[in-house]
This record gives sequence, structure tokens and C-alpha cells, in this order.
Amino acid sequence: MTLPARNATLFFWIATTLLAVLSLLMWWPALTTPFWGDDYVFLHAAHATNATGAPWWSDFWPSSPPRFWRPLSQEGYWRWIDASLGGSAHGAHAISLLLHVLATLGVALFAFRLARACRWSHTGRIAALAGAVYGGLTMHLLPVHWAAAANNALLTLFTTLLLAAWVSARDATPLLRFALLASLPVVLALALLSKESAALTPVLMLVVAAFIAVRRLDRGELVAWLACVAVVALWLVLRARFTANTDASYELRLGSNVLRNAASFGAWLLNVPREAMRMAVAGERIHGLAWIAATALPMLAAWAIAGWHGRTLLTRWQWLCIGAFALLAYAPYFLFAWNSYEYYAAIAVILPVIVLVRCVATDRVALLVAALVAVSSWIAVEGTRRLDHPGLIGRAQWAEATLQALEPQRIATPLYVSVADEQRFYAIGQMGLAWRLGLPPEQIHVARECPSSGPCLVIEADGRWRWRHAAE
Repeated sequence: MTLPARNATLFFWIATTLLAVLSLLMWWPALTTPFWGDDYVFLHAAHATNATGAPWWSDFWPSSPPRFWRPLSQEGYWRWIDASLGGSAHGAHAISLLLHVLATLGVALFAFRLARACRWSHTGRIAALAGAVYGGLTMHLLPVHWAAAANNALLTLFTTLLLAAWVSARDATPLLRFALLASLPVVLALALLSKESAALTPVLMLVVAAFIAVRRLDRGELVAWLACVAVVALWLVLRARFTANTDASYELRLGSNVLRNAASFGAWLLNVPREAMRMAVAGERIHGLAWIAATALPMLAAWAIAGWHGRTLLTRWQWLCIGAFALLAYAPYFLFAWNSYEYYAAIAVILPVIVLVRCVATDRVALLVAALVAVSSWIAVEGTRRLDHPGLIGRAQWAEATLQALEPQRIATPLYVSVADEQRFYAIGQMGLAWRLGLPPEQIHVARECPSSGPCLVIEADGRWRWRHAAE
């Protein structure tokens, strides 16, 4: 090995190790995040279900329609959190962090198998740095800091395992090839039971196959792919049977929302946090724009450097496949009426990240790219953590402080709560009060105004709270 080659190798492994360590340090504080928002909804429901002694399979065949049918990552997952961890927030976030690490390893495995299938050199390097880059991106801010969003890490894990098996089957021995292809519908079923967007996986499988080589699927691959399509079709039937009408913000529409969601998608690819977007639009505009620039410019530079160094490493067809993979993986979210979060791009960014690493794997510029990703991610994550209301993590910390202050008090029922800011109060919610104060949910009544008589908990718009008694 020549001296320049040895130097490039040294720089590469320094970059990978540094980014992996920084990513772990970046997510470590998530262990102290309290429960908030939907966490209490799922925790309360899981505890009530466990108390009835209902069998575990009942979550997969619900008697009453839930809003989302995600028995593996929500109902069943939370029943396990309640039964095994005693509803511990610290334990739940430790599991979320573990799932994030497993999802990152899944990306590394897929990168390794894809590199092998494409006959790229330095497959180990590509796998290691792809996992480190993916692990550091802020698409996972909420899934690591919000226990209710663990479904996203499970989706990423199962998707990458499926895609790794899909590309590995091409060159495997006959027996291993059969096992890999037979596993695809099973892993896809696990992904579908974790999150709905897994329904797009069969399309992504075709894109990945086209990325590796432009040729038709052989008989075994075609049978496995059709089996995956059949699993999705069966899941769609069951989902229609089990789920109730969803929130209006999750409706699919064709209008100006498409442009807004497309702009958000571009922001997510540049590592821009949702809180920065919200601040730039409806808050302190100058600070929001500065935050956007501080996260987007390093990431844009990383993409540009990789693209320039790797412009001749891939065919034009492969570059088209990268764009198709990202757009198709994000396809449903372009039509969402309102909601748009970074982690919706968690699957869409997988192939672009692997290609980014492929473009710098043999060059000392890998250290610069890793540093740019680290700087962008730290600014995005730490800024979101330190942002007070209406920041998501800020609301979670406010909710925890409020509940800790209320817990020692003797609270009579029925409890009436007057809420000035519903967005802030979402971090607690009716179920949060019920869980932390030990009250039946039906004895808690939330409204804009207090009733004419009786004690009432008043939560002001700035987060301060007080009791309004009957004499007021």
C-alpha cells in the first residue's frame, strides 16, 4: 500500500470512529427525557389492557378500532414497556436508544451487502461510515427522545434487514438463497405491523434491484417479490378492517400542501430540524433562518463534496435510481394535509447516505465529510433540546416539571382543567394527568373555561398554573 493510500485509510477510520462516538454522545442525553404527549396515552392504555389479563395476540386482532394499527410497535410494545419495565421513562428511552443503534447497524449491513452486490471496493469502509453517518442524522430526534415514536426505528431496522436479504440473495448459495428469499415476506410483515409506510417496500425493492443491475428478476426473485406484494395487499385489507378514521392532519390531499411538504423534504435531507422551520415561519424569523443556515450549509457541503468526488463512480442510471428511491420512500408524506416531521425521511435517506459514503470511501476527504455531518447534527439536536416552548423537547420538560409539582398535592375528583394553550398542554394531556396523579381519565375534564363552581386547575398560556376555587 502506498503512503497516500495508507493516509487515506487512516483518515477514513478516524472519521468513522469520531462520527460514531460523537453520535452516541449526542443521543445519550435522550435517556433523561421524560414521558410526554402520546407516551401517556399508550402507557395508560397498555396498563389497563395488562390489568385485564388480555392475551398478547389481542393487540394484533383488536376488538375496537385504533387510529393506527401498529400492534408490534405501539400496542404490544407499550404492553411490554408496562409489564417488563414498570412504565419507567428511563427504561423506555434506553430501549429507544438501543433500537436507534440497531437501526443504524441495519443501515450498515444493507450498505455492506449493497457494496458487495455492486462489486465496489472497500465494502467494510462503506458499511462502517454509512452506519455512522445515518446514526448521526437528526431524522431520529423524535424516535430517540419520544418513546411513542419507537415505531420509526423498528421500521428502519426491518426495512434494512429486508433490503440486505434482497440484494444478498443474488449471489448466495442455493440453500441460503432460498432462505433469504423466503424471509422477505416475514420481515415485511414485521415492518408493516410497525408502521404503515412499509407498504412501499416492494417498490423500493425494485429500485434497489435496478440500482445494482438493469436486468429482469429471475423466477425465485419474482416469486419472493410477488409474495411481498401479497403481504402488503393482505395488510391493507386488515388495516381497513381494524382502524378508525384518522386525524384530519393525516389526510391525503392534492394542493398547496404538496409544495409545503416538498420543501420540508428538502429541509430534512439537509438536516434542518422541524423546530427551525417553524421558528422561521411563525416565530423569531431571523433566529430561525440562522439556525436553518447553520444546519443546512454543512450538510449541503457534505453532499456537494461527495457528489463531486463520486461523479464518475456511478452510472447515470444509478443516479436516477437514488432520486427515485428517495422520492418513492417519502411519497405518501408529500400528500399529508398538515403533519411533516424529520423522521418521515428516515427510509428515503438510506440509499443517498450509502452513496454519499461510497463517493468518499477511498479519499481522505471522508474526514471532512464526517466532520460536516457531525457539526450539522450537533447544531440541530442541541438547538432543539435547548429551545423552550413551543419546542417539542421544551414542552416535554415543562410537562415533567408541572406534573412533579402536582403529584404531592391531594386532588379531588372530578378534576376540571382550564387550558389556554392546547399545543403546550398536549405534552401532558388528559392521560398524563391520569397516569401521574393516579386519577381515572373519565374524572378529568379539559376545557377552555372553568365551570361556574368547584375547584379547577388553570394552566396559563405561559405554562404557569394555579388553582381556581369555588369562591373565585
